Amino acid sequence: MNRQDADSADKTSLFPWHSFRLGGRSREAARRPWRALRSSARAVGAALALALASSPGVAFAQADALLAEGKQLMKKGKLAEACPKIEESYRLSPRSSTLLALAGCHEKQGKIATAWAEYIDLGAAARKEGNKRLEADAKARGARLEPRLPRLTLKVPRAAAVEGLEVTLDGAPVDSAAFGKARPIDPGEHRVTASAPGRKRWEGKVSIKRGERKAVTVPALARDGSAAPEPAKAAEAPAKEAAPPAAAVADRGEGAGKGAAGAGKGAAATGAGKGAAGPEEGAAGAKAAETSADAAAPEEPERTPGASPRHSGKLVVEAGVAGGALIGLIDAGSFGNLSSYSYSYNVPEGELIAPCNEDVCHAGFDPAIGPFVGGQAFVGLALSEDLHLGVRALGGYRFGGGYLAVGGPSLAMRFGPVWLGLSGLAGAVGQNAKVTGVKGEIPSELVDLNYGRTEVEVTAREGSLPRTALVETFAFGGSVDVSLVLADLPSSSWTSGALLLNVSPTFMKGLDGFVLVAPASLGYRFY
Repeated sequence: MNRQDADSADKTSLFPWHSFRLGGRSREAARRPWRALRSSARAVGAALALALASSPGVAFAQADALLAEGKQLMKKGKLAEACPKIEESYRLSPRSSTLLALAGCHEKQGKIATAWAEYIDLGAAARKEGNKRLEADAKARGARLEPRLPRLTLKVPRAAAVEGLEVTLDGAPVDSAAFGKARPIDPGEHRVTASAPGRKRWEGKVSIKRGERKAVTVPALARDGSAAPEPAKAAEAPAKEAAPPAAAVADRGEGAGKGAAGAGKGAAATGAGKGAAGPEEGAAGAKAAETSADAAAPEEPERTPGASPRHSGKLVVEAGVAGGALIGLIDAGSFGNLSSYSYSYNVPEGELIAPCNEDVCHAGFDPAIGPFVGGQAFVGLALSEDLHLGVRALGGYRFGGGYLAVGGPSLAMRFGPVWLGLSGLAGAVGQNAKVTGVKGEIPSELVDLNYGRTEVEVTAREGSLPRTALVETFAFGGSVDVSLVLADLPSSSWTSGALLLNVSPTFMKGLDGFVLVAPASLGYRFY
């Protein structure tokens, strides 16, 4: 036996189908059972891998990793990348802490209607968990956003309500029960479409800002001549009216669902929402629907229970403690009894010694700088949530002697967490300053006889000039008011408001000089 025959014998002993047919089958047919076995093994492995990937432990770990990555991206300001990761984390492992982070991300992204709906879902989930603190926090956050929500109303006139009409908002179908009702929606541009069998498709766009309320009317769709004719019907059903009855159940977008957020939330028009809060969310959606059903007019947005009462026409009151520096540049004024002093000037007959009084004599003072402590207050009306008009008052005691008591009209406007305002102020200012001397006035008709002088130094009759004295003046001017919101605490009770840190640089003109005030205050604005 040569070497080639030996190799063939070895192969035959290990793999018989290499050298003969089994029951008349070819080698290829003999290999098929092995291939089937390998395919089955691969399928079992893939199923096992899928089962492991979808197991609670693996999903929880993936959710944690996505949440951590999303928070890191949020810190870097990459909200467009952060929010989808946090949303996927919530889908894998629906937890209240993740939903809170997701709502915060959407709020920073400017999707305030989406965030508002998520805060409502978070409140329902927290209530189910018995976490009262988180429930109150979610409720307050949602109430803070509610007055700023844009509201969009989709109107479908009777002429446009043809059979088979489908209206979509940003690609998501809108239930006919929502027609004619204001729905919260994210700021920005949105797309509305309408289509029906045998009709030409219509599309419109609307751009809406924070706090705006707009309406889009769907026109009657033109007939599409190129479309296949509809089959004849034995009896035509009467056309349905577009406007739903007042008792119709509103979609989730009117209450706590994600449909209110507009773009990208798909089936939320029927109440899908976030869904992870369980049965409690359903109760929240039903409650919101009842609220919308009780609305007096379809254009009026429904208010969430416990929402902040921050609307126009409301009284605004602010009070706080203030402190800072009072700089008096009052160079002339009166003090005490000037009748104890006299002065002399030339007259045609010779020299006249005249007594002092407050009409003809005044004292000179050095500039004075000193700290003061007191308070500030504002009382006015909220023309809108972000615009307040009223009266501001500022007063305090100056250490070392002196005071400040001024007030006047004030207008404040909010830009995010900062309030900017202007105030017109008038009032009394006093300072204890060093006396530099007393001067008497020379009558104008005698100025030429006194070498052109209008005033002369006063000679003390008795005693000497005081070292310091309190000088007072009436002053008027204005201030620039800058307030930072340290804590925004909206609620449905009288305590609704915000904690503010205020700085109000003030410039005022006195009858004889100027007054500069640099106050800082910590106060609470009730509104």
